Amino acid sequence: MLGLRVGSTAPQLLTIFLISSTFGALAFLYSFFGIISNETTHRFDTFGSLTPQEIGGHFLFGYVVGLPTRNLKMAVLSGLMALTIDADHILNAAGFDIQGRMGHSVSFAVLSSVLMGFIATQFFRKKLVWKKIVIPTPTLAASSSRTVEKAVANTYNSLSPAEKLYIIFFQFLIITLAAYLSHIAYDVFVGAGANFPLLAPFNFSDVFIPQMYALPIEGVGILIVYLWYSVTARKKMISNQR
Repeated sequence: MLGLRVGSTAPQLLTIFLISSTFGALAFLYSFFGIISNETTHRFDTFGSLTPQEIGGHFLFGYVVGLPTRNLKMAVLSGLMALTIDADHILNAAGFDIQGRMGHSVSFAVLSSVLMGFIATQFFRKKLVWKKIVIPTPTLAASSSRTVEKAVANTYNSLSPAEKLYIIFFQFLIITLAAYLSHIAYDVFVGAGANFPLLAPFNFSDVFIPQMYALPIEGVGILIVYLWYSVTARKKMISNQR
């Protein structure tokens, strides 16, 4: 996982909150597509739903899907992104007759993942010194992990700027998609309002997801993060040693 190695904790936390807030802003902006919906929608009580259970549950589910990165900052980022997606409720809660869950659609998941990958590459292109960026050790047996970590880190330093940006792009694309899946998984898990306009803005009808699919959806999020960080990223690094 890419991590920032800076002089203090504050800049790292600022970066995490900035990226998660950007994702929330995308969810809010995407909710404007709900204006074209002809479906009757119920009014969300956004502030009333901000309970410790709701906040903690979404964060925990998001945090868990980030664990395969083996990077605390990225797991926290994933947890915060799983929270900020609910910014798509704001217009509906403010009294507008508008679909309140546009950010819960598949189209938003795809579009926001690509956009977050692009935004991250632009941010890190300007803000980071390449020698201060590392990627995580692939998930291997403990006996060999240190050797692989050293080899991967040394290889990463030899990558071109374009190759590093490629890794950053897909890293944030995957994390964004996983955070989205974790949010859906928690909503389904608690069984409260597990109806989502998954096909919006092409079809605004809600799709109900049974509670039994909550953990499988969470599992898919974990799996795609694991596959990227433990297989794809490792292959990319090792291939540059040949």
